[in-house]
Amino acid sequence: MTKKIMAAISLSTALIFSGGNPVAADQASQNTTMQSFEDASVIEGTEAMLMRMDNGVYMEIETVGLTPGHAVTAWFVVFNQPGACSGGECGENDIFNLDSDGEFILPDDGAPPMNMDGIKAANISVLRLDGLIIDTDGKANFRGHLPLGDASEAIFGTGLVDAHAAEIHAVIRDHQAPSSGMANAMVNSMNGGCANEWPNDPCVDLQFAIFKPAM
Repeated sequence: MTKKIMAAISLSTALIFSGGNPVAADQASQNTTMQSFEDASVIEGTEAMLMRMDNGVYMEIETVGLTPGHAVTAWFVVFNQPGACSGGECGENDIFNLDSDGEFILPDDGAPPMNMDGIKAANISVLRLDGLIIDTDGKANFRGHLPLGDASEAIFGTGLVDAHAAEIHAVIRDHQAPSSGMANAMVNSMNGGCANEWPNDPCVDLQFAIFKPAM
């Protein structure tokens, strides 16, 4: 674990979740690497950390390979009931209607192919984690906290129910280079700067990380 992430754990979790008081001992830290949405390959030189506490979670991501100058956002994808995920594995097919080849099954009205039954069964929420403009080296550090029941930055869902029992995914989304006056919207929304219609081109999900339940 890098010194930067270790420092973020000690400072951010203490201040965010304990109100300046010592952090409770009942916490768990998980670490993994980012993977590519294109082929699920591990992206070398990346690290993602999730700290679970009784009253919420804190996540930090250090990643590489992003396009300099692009607006990029990071998202919590929370599966509150991972045992209800399809086939015992939580993933896109729990959120979207997919065929046997993993392709989206698009409704006739052009709406997003949402799997409402899967979303309800696994009690899924998608919430903003962070957003920024990528520096010239293509590296980025995203960080954010999610208290229990906080849906203030949710795209859908009611938020995190149990910090230890939920399966939590991180998703990195590219919004391309900011257009005039759009930078703030692009780093603070799911589809800022992109088409309103599905599949919201040119927004694209680039990277992800998976944190299995801690209990």
